[in-house]
Amino acid sequence: MRTEFVSRLALLVVAAFLVVATQVWSGGTLEWLFIVGGIVMLALAAADFAGRDRLQRGLGAALGVLGIWSIVEAIVFEGSTLEWVSFATAVAAGLLAIVGLAAHEASAERVVHELAVTPAADRPSALAS
Repeated sequence: MRTEFVSRLALLVVAAFLVVATQVWSGGTLEWLFIVGGIVMLALAAADFAGRDRLQRGLGAALGVLGIWSIVEAIVFEGSTLEWVSFATAVAAGLLAIVGLAAHEASAERVVHELAVTPAADRPSALAS
């Protein structure tokens, strides 16, 4: 598996958790979740800069900006503003993950394997019984 696939899949899981967290928790807990989520986004973005694909590196850069924004918005906003700005941030992270996964699938090399069953009598190395 390529790094881009694993990092985008991890981002999708983190984004889904953060979307749910915005509707379940509030206040200090939500702030800390988005600070940690922003750090995770920055770590995932850093993992993508070693890749060869320009689109994935661009998505990694956008993810880095989103990670910084996640930390800043968790510190600056509070109350219902924090809830909805955090919700929008988590949805944006999820969309970046989906675009990254779709781009990976579109560019990944496809190998088709077929299993052909042949009778033993048709194989020259088969032992006659």
